[in-house]
Amino acid sequence: MCAVIGGALAFDAWRQGSLLRYQLVGYAIGGALAVPMISLFAFGPRAARWWRKLSFALVPVTALLILAEVGVRVFGSARQAPALVLDDERLGHVIAPGTGGTDADGFRNAAVAAECSVLVVGDSQTWGFGVEDDETFSAQLTHDTGLSVYQMANGSYGPVQYVELVRRGLRLRPKRVVVALYFGNDLVDAADYTGLAGAEPLCPPGCKMRVRPSLADQPGTMPNWTMGAIDWVLASSRVLDAGAEVLKARLRGGVLDEQPGAVMFDHEAQATVLLPDYRLPLVDPTGERVREGLQVTARCLRAIAADVEQAGAKPVLVLIPTKELAYATWCGDALPALAALQRAEQAARREVLAGIDRDRWQVFDLLEPICAAMTAGRRIWRRGGDGHLTMTGHELVAEQLSVLAPL
Repeated sequence: MCAVIGGALAFDAWRQGSLLRYQLVGYAIGGALAVPMISLFAFGPRAARWWRKLSFALVPVTALLILAEVGVRVFGSARQAPALVLDDERLGHVIAPGTGGTDADGFRNAAVAAECSVLVVGDSQTWGFGVEDDETFSAQLTHDTGLSVYQMANGSYGPVQYVELVRRGLRLRPKRVVVALYFGNDLVDAADYTGLAGAEPLCPPGCKMRVRPSLADQPGTMPNWTMGAIDWVLASSRVLDAGAEVLKARLRGGVLDEQPGAVMFDHEAQATVLLPDYRLPLVDPTGERVREGLQVTARCLRAIAADVEQAGAKPVLVLIPTKELAYATWCGDALPALAALQRAEQAARREVLAGIDRDRWQVFDLLEPICAAMTAGRRIWRRGGDGHLTMTGHELVAEQLSVLAPL
């Protein structure tokens, strides 16, 4: 029976096609289910005895998993619904309200606010990829200062979305509106979303009208039977789901670490993996997408400043450098592999700052504070190639923004 099921799963993975990784999972599990039958044909009674022993060994393992599952359900915190990504004509994609730990508006806050002192918009850096809800710089700023802070952020967002987010968020009557600009991808994000509804005024003449392919999930559809079964098991078990999340995080880090040109920086307190070849095309002003992204970003920041000032608030710009620029600045000439990226990102930073009215914006450039924190032994980034801020990195951002209090 297992061999028949395995063959059916492998055939279905081939028939459905979809992404190669989904096909490979179907082939692998299908093949694994066929192993017992193949071993019985090849080794006869010896294989049968081995499989009986394995079955007995699995009994205590299964019992432990059941006990762990019961313990997590009884004593653990309430389980969050997995994030469901939906299409949005003005933002490209949004998280369905109440899923993935979001509030009733689909943002990472405990609840939707009636009003706030500080509105924060940004991408996955602001969302807080890889840190807990209370570890994001928005949450830490509230804890440190008592200011009411409302965060509106999402992965893959950029300046075009920030304009829309600010317009939606001004209903909360904030006194400060913080735009967190991350140089690791915001410039290309600006170029890649100029085709969104309402973004026409943000697109300079001659700039291509682009919209990235939708990131929205398609509920009810699975790439193949195997992946559907895996999703069902993970949705049913908190223990296995938590294990799968750890595995995915490890695999993601491994993929990043193996990018072409990866630089292993070995240092007691600041050891990490740097990706200059991966980052350079995302910050280099000589590239078409970055060049157009800089023009779009300038228009977006002007639009945000006008909207914020009209609402009687003050715009605040936070410049988040790439990990690579921070390490290149911190180490000086010790990392020559980062020199080209350092020149390119510094040029992009100068152009962004030249495109705003410094009298209108309150600017927080995090590069120097980050370098000072690294000198003090604080770990702003993880050891792997991931470029998102750690909890300590978010803590540093909150410290810098704490001068906003009292408003």
